[in-house]
Amino acid sequence: MKRRLLLFALAALLVFPMSGWAFDGTVTFGAVAPLTGTNVMVGDFVRNGILLAQKHINERGGILGKELKVVFEDEVDNLQASVNAMTKIMNHPDVVAFFGSTYSAFCIGASPIVLQNKITMFAGGSSANIPKENNPYVWQVRMTDDQSGLLMAKAANGVIGMKNPAILHIADSFGTGLMTQTVSALKTLGIEVPEKNIYAHNPDEKQFSPILTQIINSDADGLIGISHQMPAAVICMQAQAAGFDIPLLGSSSFNSVVCRETAKEAADGWLAVADWTPDVSTPEGKAFADAYRAAYQIDSDMPAVTAYDSLMVFAEACKIANTTTDREAINNALSKVKAYKGAMSTYSYNDNHCFSTSQFLTLNEKGRASLKEVVYTREP
Repeated sequence: MKRRLLLFALAALLVFPMSGWAFDGTVTFGAVAPLTGTNVMVGDFVRNGILLAQKHINERGGILGKELKVVFEDEVDNLQASVNAMTKIMNHPDVVAFFGSTYSAFCIGASPIVLQNKITMFAGGSSANIPKENNPYVWQVRMTDDQSGLLMAKAANGVIGMKNPAILHIADSFGTGLMTQTVSALKTLGIEVPEKNIYAHNPDEKQFSPILTQIINSDADGLIGISHQMPAAVICMQAQAAGFDIPLLGSSSFNSVVCRETAKEAADGWLAVADWTPDVSTPEGKAFADAYRAAYQIDSDMPAVTAYDSLMVFAEACKIANTTTDREAINNALSKVKAYKGAMSTYSYNDNHCFSTSQFLTLNEKGRASLKEVVYTREP
């Protein structure tokens, strides 16, 4: 692990040379990511997004004239390792705030420790259960699943025309929450999803054929997939092998680079309600997508832009609070963020501590996640 982190640091110096600014001190931000283990592709995106944000902030003079430093910890691929990594970040003497896990269940697991330490955490997950912790120090730049569920339902029924969808979801906080919200939103649109049309899979599931066969043999007129990046890729491949010919709609993982690169042509044809697409048309989003591609020779993905924007929102809060050292003042300043134009969305404070105001409807075609439209849940 130490050798891998050393290589990351050397790569960062090669891609992002030191700035010429004369800084007045430093400010340290922490980041947790799966730098080893089965989710390492996700970790690479998080690391890259954080390093790109660090580069851009320091090129502009740092935060209140102070050079931004970053500390990483490896959460590997399980709850205990993730909570341990986040705890280590919180105990770092210089860390003012940090980017937590991209996995909602891990963020929830660490929430009591965050509250105990009174340190700001930007949760990388999107579960609507994260705000239910009522933790004043936990924030999200990704849209919560209760809002994503509404957009999923509108896309399934209003755009695709599903009247009797089947839903296949991962059985964790994220998947169960988004499934529940989607079913509830479909009901408001006049679509009742019967229990027999709802299928759950374990986080480590590798064989989806039995479930997919049941769906093919049912009267379902579409499939809604809700899962993480690697299971989404497997679902795409096994759905193609099973000969699916009904409309396919997925959560944001189904338009991810991880899913598309792993599943190849099997991912084509899937629509997704997603936090991110490199085909974004806003100036801020396009600038990030272009800079990421130039730095890493690969398209950006949701974990990268989530980490990037979290660090940018942190910098904005420091400027509002006019401090880089007073944790409480910085945390309180997050409630004053209004219409901040990030790469992924325009961010404004909301009572549930979620800043995002929009998502994208995308279509996987020819290896890319093409933008279909931007969908809003509230005014920025």
